[in-house]
Amino acid sequence: MAVEATRERIIDAVHALLAEESPATLSIPAVADRAGTSLRTVYRYFPTKEALVDAASRTFEEQTHGVSVQASVGTLEEYLVHVWTRFTKSLGAVKAQHVTPAGRELRDARLPRSRAGARLALQEEGLDLPDEDLDRLADLIVVLIGSSMYLELVDRLGYDETDAARLAAWATTAIVDRARREGTVAP
Repeated sequence: MAVEATRERIIDAVHALLAEESPATLSIPAVADRAGTSLRTVYRYFPTKEALVDAASRTFEEQTHGVSVQASVGTLEEYLVHVWTRFTKSLGAVKAQHVTPAGRELRDARLPRSRAGARLALQEEGLDLPDEDLDRLADLIVVLIGSSMYLELVDRLGYDETDAARLAAWATTAIVDRARREGTVAP
């Protein structure tokens, strides 16, 4: 158990440092210092900085994928409040997934699942749209409820995560309602 506790301390240190500093300035000595361990110990668990950031990103993904709320257009606000509150607790990891190669790779790997999930939610809502429009609407929803929007609203514009989640849910619902009324997503 000491091995797992040490690993968690190191990853927690990465998240804390990423929340305070630019991910580009993250250093293994700073992580070791923050984790209260030696440099050698950090390298024993994570042989490179990339491996360290990758582990921190994957840990973040595991934490945020443990969502107990089933996402649908009707429960979107509740879902986003739940997920975006978790994002706030791991702000460094959210940022790292946007600026590090390992983080971008993880986001890219999740994209097909996110798109398919959004499309399925729209189909379950009974939207009768051509496939191309359904795909475009799903893509728009992925952007509106994803971590990029979270960062813009919370980190850049200063909304708290609950207000930001409500705003993103409102915008998404309005777009879905318009597509339902007009039968298209064409601009």
